[in-house]
Amino acid sequence: MIDGVMLALLVALSGGTTADSGGPAGSQPASQPASRPGEPLKIRPGERIAAMGDSITQAGGYLRVIDEVLARQYPELKIPKVINAGISGQKAEDMVKRFEQDVVARKPDIVTISVGINDVWHRLEQPHDPKVLEEFGRNLDRMVQMAQDAGARVIVLSPTVIMEDPASEGNRRLKLYIKAGREIARKRRCQYVNLHEMFLKVIRNRQRLQAGRPDEHDAHQLTTDGVHMKPLGDTLMAVGVLRALGVPDEKISATDLSGVFPKQ
Repeated sequence: MIDGVMLALLVALSGGTTADSGGPAGSQPASQPASRPGEPLKIRPGERIAAMGDSITQAGGYLRVIDEVLARQYPELKIPKVINAGISGQKAEDMVKRFEQDVVARKPDIVTISVGINDVWHRLEQPHDPKVLEEFGRNLDRMVQMAQDAGARVIVLSPTVIMEDPASEGNRRLKLYIKAGREIARKRRCQYVNLHEMFLKVIRNRQRLQAGRPDEHDAHQLTTDGVHMKPLGDTLMAVGVLRALGVPDEKISATDLSGVFPKQ
């Protein structure tokens, strides 16, 4: 269960700079700090959000947190529950084939795209292949274009982590996919949320806090297996999306999430 103290600590440890706002292709990313009270929201009354993704999205944890925060903090907006378009095991090459049917056809106003974990994780036993990375970029670019052509605003989410170790081989390879995603967001002038950076900040801060106390060390605090989310990991993902939507950290931290996750 995520209590108020844990939520506030998670928000603080994740840092405030998470979202690139796009901008002209080739420009430096305009990095956005966490939203502050009084700043305008980037979601309007009744708008529909659709979330494309893999098993992390299909499980629905971070989407339930987003739903709860928006419902409790902005009840007057009457935002429908996020449309879950996640399917386990999928890569960008799979998602692009069903994007029209599972996302565009449902007429969302805002689309989040969470992709990249399986593109790396499922190929870790093979050498890095630049052609696979190029195909990933083309498929992600196509999904963003389809959403924008349908009039939706897009938030591209970076992959999170492969093992809760900043130096893992999976995390080293993910950086190539993160760079590709950020470049596509700049080109298409959409938001890019660096969830990977947020996760690494929390992991490194946790390591510092636990230094000299090996009995308190847990290799999996954000994830169950280095990839799939525990409630803390889901909540951290939601924080990144909510910041991109303009929700201030103070409102995120003030939300009661006790009913979002089943009791552990």
